[in-house]
Amino acid sequence: MSFDLFFQNAVALHQAGKLDEAEQSYRQLLEIAPEHTDLLHLLGMLAFQKGAADSALDFLYKAVKLAPDAAAYRFTLAQALQNSGRPKEALEQYAAVERLDGDLPDTYNNTGVIYRSLGQSGQARQAFETALQKKPDFALAMMNLALLDRDAGNIESALALLEKAQNIDPNDAEIHAQTAITLRQTGQYDQALKHMAQAVALCPDSPTYLNGLGIIKEALNDLNGAFDAYDAAIRAAPDYPDAYNNRANILAKRGKKWDAEDDYKTAVKLDPKYAEAFNNLGALLYDNERYEEALECYRKAFLINPKQAETCLNLGMAVKESGDAAEAVGLYLTALSLKPELTVAHQYLAQALHTLYVHDDKRELAKQLAHKWLQFFPDTPTPRHVCDAFDGKTGTEASPDYVRDLFDSFADSFETSLRKIDYRVPDLLKSALTGEKDGLRVLDAGCGTGLNAPFLKTIASALTGIDLSPKMIEKAREKGLYDTLEAADIAEYAEKHARAFDLVVLADVACYFGDLTPLLTAAAAGLDDSGRLFLTVEENIGAAPFALQPSGRYAHGEDFLRQALETAGFKILTFERAPLRNENAVSVTGLVVLARKEKTTKEN
Repeated sequence: MSFDLFFQNAVALHQAGKLDEAEQSYRQLLEIAPEHTDLLHLLGMLAFQKGAADSALDFLYKAVKLAPDAAAYRFTLAQALQNSGRPKEALEQYAAVERLDGDLPDTYNNTGVIYRSLGQSGQARQAFETALQKKPDFALAMMNLALLDRDAGNIESALALLEKAQNIDPNDAEIHAQTAITLRQTGQYDQALKHMAQAVALCPDSPTYLNGLGIIKEALNDLNGAFDAYDAAIRAAPDYPDAYNNRANILAKRGKKWDAEDDYKTAVKLDPKYAEAFNNLGALLYDNERYEEALECYRKAFLINPKQAETCLNLGMAVKESGDAAEAVGLYLTALSLKPELTVAHQYLAQALHTLYVHDDKRELAKQLAHKWLQFFPDTPTPRHVCDAFDGKTGTEASPDYVRDLFDSFADSFETSLRKIDYRVPDLLKSALTGEKDGLRVLDAGCGTGLNAPFLKTIASALTGIDLSPKMIEKAREKGLYDTLEAADIAEYAEKHARAFDLVVLADVACYFGDLTPLLTAAAAGLDDSGRLFLTVEENIGAAPFALQPSGRYAHGEDFLRQALETAGFKILTFERAPLRNENAVSVTGLVVLARKEKTTKEN
């Protein structure tokens, strides 16, 4: 058989996808003609297809050296360099291709992709636009131009370009996938689902598209569908770490912590630099009180990406649990410097400073750090409140903004946190009202997530919950027990609803007020004659009528509380001391009161 015929047969095998047979034939021919440039080029292409990057580059560089003016050789070399993570070398080769043949639109498109990956959006845009000038119906370049617009936040323009690209090539899976991602980022999940499902239909074995489908289904709260999509992605690519991480998230939500742990560990084994998976594994371990293991995971995530605010926050939590409150403070401040909108960090910072001040007995250090915090965030209510508490500035009540921020930040973890501190107020409420008649109009003032609702519903004809925190109200609404829920100030609400209630519950609310008279007067205004008031306060054992504690909460003396109730028009029915919760293994004593509003003369 002649060389040319053997060569043609090898090319035919290559085109038929029989890569191993084609490679064997190419190599046999190369022994006869070691400087045959087409052979070197084809071997380079074949190695590129098989994922043998080093071998591909070796063959392609030889071809280019022997035929430096062959644009096709340089183009393939540029693609191989681009896929091998060598963007600058790839750009050099694409520039050479452009000099040899300036009419190849793919050259400009691929150059634009590299510039976009390097963050050079101006050069990328110019390259994509040039590609479209060369080929106006170049759907891929149009899609890439849309991604630039998406990067810049120009979503409408991006979606318009993506729609044009779809019209040009409706069977391009990547265009549908990128459309889905763009729609998902804007919260248009139903439309996003449609396009990602189309991408999967076009490429059913693509782990990337299956994983993307799972992300959208998870956003739509279709956890079963999301799990199935992630599972399919793993079957399609058992070495795909993103799918393991995302499947683990679903398993964690389902409470299957051991299976979730296995998937997270698989993800980080496949990609030891996968900071998000280390972070998620740390969160799972932390929630299950495996603090030392969680700390190790968070440290790994931090070392991989120290500029990730959430990682700093989580590491701070684990460090504090390990006993180093001062380091935790530093990590929380770092998290806030990286991402000021991560407001929950303010509340964790307050807790760490409280630990430093009270339990570590490092008061001066705690004060210094608190004032540094206030210096960085002078307009944020939480550091101001903490500084006032440490400096002994009692005031008459906590700022409503502080209270709102506090409970908005902890809405998601509120009930879990209370279980850890043996929170007893719901039991005290139930005990105080045992035997109370039913059919009452009840105001749960400062209702939080609705912890007291299950009991109050048993004695209420109408149950109303109010709270300063809108996020707490959202959580309370999920219980489906309240007839009315509203984010509102207690005093303002009671003023608008005078005599509307038979029972007002102030469970763990008065701790954010120093002078209780305005609060109790408002509660009285909302009660009909002979209406009941349930109230808990933390007891102040000092001489002052009330005091702002380092915890940021107020404590009240017994004599002051009795006088405030009398001034507001209440008669005490029961008055007792009882533990409200544990704080660092120390019981916090409170005063628990049930009082009745004395009758007043009604206007004619």
